[in-house]
Amino acid sequence: MAQMTRRSFIGTASVAGAAIGLAACSDATGSDENAIYNAPDAGSYPIDPDGDDVEALWTSEDIRAGWTKATNPNGVEIGVWDTAKIIQVDGLAFRDMNGDGKLDLWEDWRQSAEDRARALADELPREQIIPLMWHGGDTAMSITGEGVNTEKYGLLSQGSRAGCSRLCSTIDSYGSDIDWINEVQKICEESEWGIPYLNSTDPYQLFGLPDNIALGATMDKDVWRKAGMWLGRAWRATGVRCLLGPQIDVYSQPLGCRMNGSVSEDPALNRDFTQAFAGGLQSTWGDDEATDDQGWGKDSVAAMLKHFVGAGAVEGGRNDHADAGRYNVFPGDNFEAQLIPFLDGGLNLDSETGQMAAVMPCYGVAYDEDEKYGELVGAGYSKSILSILRNTGWDGMFCTDWQILNDETYGVADLSMPERYAKMVEAGEDQCGGLFWVSIFEDSWNLLVNDLGEDGALERVRDSARRIGTLMVHVGLFDQPYSDTTAAKEILESEAAASFGLEASEKSVVMLKNKDGIISEGGLGDAKVYMPVKKSEATMYSMMINEDSSYTFDTAFDLDLAKEYLGDNIITDSNDGENVVTVDDSELADVDYAIVRVSGPNDPNDGVTGGTALFGGDTGEPLTYHPITLQYLPYTADGPNVRQESIAHVDEEGNYENRSYYGQSSSASNQSDLDMVIDLRNRLPESAKIILLVEASNPMVFSEIEPYADVILFTWTMQSNLQGEAWARIIAGKTEPSGLLNAQMPADMDTVEASYEDVSRDLECYVDSEGNSYDFCFGLNWSGVIDDERTKTYKASPLTKTETDWSMD
Repeated sequence: MAQMTRRSFIGTASVAGAAIGLAACSDATGSDENAIYNAPDAGSYPIDPDGDDVEALWTSEDIRAGWTKATNPNGVEIGVWDTAKIIQVDGLAFRDMNGDGKLDLWEDWRQSAEDRARALADELPREQIIPLMWHGGDTAMSITGEGVNTEKYGLLSQGSRAGCSRLCSTIDSYGSDIDWINEVQKICEESEWGIPYLNSTDPYQLFGLPDNIALGATMDKDVWRKAGMWLGRAWRATGVRCLLGPQIDVYSQPLGCRMNGSVSEDPALNRDFTQAFAGGLQSTWGDDEATDDQGWGKDSVAAMLKHFVGAGAVEGGRNDHADAGRYNVFPGDNFEAQLIPFLDGGLNLDSETGQMAAVMPCYGVAYDEDEKYGELVGAGYSKSILSILRNTGWDGMFCTDWQILNDETYGVADLSMPERYAKMVEAGEDQCGGLFWVSIFEDSWNLLVNDLGEDGALERVRDSARRIGTLMVHVGLFDQPYSDTTAAKEILESEAAASFGLEASEKSVVMLKNKDGIISEGGLGDAKVYMPVKKSEATMYSMMINEDSSYTFDTAFDLDLAKEYLGDNIITDSNDGENVVTVDDSELADVDYAIVRVSGPNDPNDGVTGGTALFGGDTGEPLTYHPITLQYLPYTADGPNVRQESIAHVDEEGNYENRSYYGQSSSASNQSDLDMVIDLRNRLPESAKIILLVEASNPMVFSEIEPYADVILFTWTMQSNLQGEAWARIIAGKTEPSGLLNAQMPADMDTVEASYEDVSRDLECYVDSEGNSYDFCFGLNWSGVIDDERTKTYKASPLTKTETDWSMD
């Protein structure tokens, strides 16, 4: 280990000789816990470095990646590329961000995060603040293999200091990803003020963990907290300091095409998930991972809760990225229920970090003809909507959803780009997501000055700089922005994390049907099992793996895995690269069980055809609204409960527009899944049992497919590489099913049409051939219907009021 200081002091672990007193002060991440040093008075700065006669209390280590780590006696770490940026004061090591050879308040890890961020914000000139108020979508992104010195990364030299990398680092890619983010941080370190880069990520899964909506089915706060903890550790180790998530919208609208990114339809469940997952993510956890909550620390990742608020109540369930899904509606007068995960959850985390660090407002317009929820503009522009959180006292960072400036779908089409930016800043936004358009700001600045005055405008942007800086300090960026491949490898290869991933995947499976107790501790015995091959169109990812085929051919899960858990007496189909070659019917004559996997009904159009494409220009076709279908067979929306006039009926110009889909039809793109199951039932002997594995992105109408199955194991689309093993272990009787439905399954489309977008659990639920209702909190284990503490907690009537007082400007 190399030992050094700026003037070649000898490092030591001793604290003798330092003029430091014991106190409850702040650690390197700005929390007010676990520190042992008094912070100097604010008037003491800037502070000259120690003289040569002061003993160094810190040690240093040269990291193979090229940077140097300095460790103080209390464990506070400093990371620099240029060792001249280490400054010693009172025997301790600090990071001289601006390179002036003195210790400034914002460079002193003994101060609180808020004080450090405020001190920097007060010093920064306006020209340095403005670039901080953008959170780029592709800024410094290396997914194409380009290096940081190409023209694409010139935004760093223009002041860009935040962006979503979308690298999704794994055990296969973390090395190059860490090289990239370290180079980015090196460039930032060399800049005038040394402000580091806030690297964020969209949610993605590691360790075989299922997606959040599947985790919701566990109804287990310990699972949620550990999921946040392990994902946070991996993201932090690979250079990510902020999660653009979790998505906690209350999907009281079962048609919602973005439901699979959230948690459930229930406000209380989403609240508890938020408290646990975001708490696990933001805190650093010690050796006792259940109780040793150290608050902000070396493993912490900031949570940016989304989407505030009402995105689970989009009229028609359409995608709110485009105009067709612009409006969130509240026919049940239940707007307040949508606030519960944010106010009662995000402001009360199960974590020493206390509250969520950031929030992303939704795209949509909270619609009411009388504008009771404020001006009819998207939440990113709505001072009324953003004021709800500010009025509770929350002082975290707001960041808009992506690229709202350049989309004319949120009630601001008549405004210029500078006017839109000024409007969102005045509404309370701190960062604009997905863009880095600092060139428009001079015009925006003049608008702010006209409205707020010169001093008021400067105070407003300094507030944003302070909030952004506070988040950065909390996740250690001011002190140690670099990443270490050795530490990342250890976390990504963690056996404990992988074991937990399998446990979480198993707990996410909901057993809906178990005729005659087929799924039991005894497993299937020596039964003969048929696993048919399902042909599917190749995805972009699968074609990268096998570019010679336009299709994939899969069994319910891997055959080797099936043989490991179910024995060798398994038969399956083959394929010729274009078609499935099914086994001869004679081979099915003595089959005991068939295991088949299907997807829930998939509506490919998000409720609209023609008009402006979701991520493109005008399609050239007339805009037509369609029902989003939750059934396999074609559906026409002409029943008595179909809304013939939309609740929201204003177009971008403020003119009347009926957005109803009455009389229109939709078809699931995967009716072939239903056909496959029916065909299978007809081919099998009468005695054979069908074990149906269902993956769904939304609630679904089970009446079409349930009668053909003897067992139904349901999961939300999990994106887990351990999903197959979870199914195999449950079928083999190695693991008892324990998942519970976190959304109702409708009896038919009529009850879906009768439900209100903003009211949870108001469907008539499907009742199967065994007499079980597929209601919220329903699930089976080996003994029958599950009745435990979770069902007692969450079966209570859906919450409609927050515990947190709130108001709207």
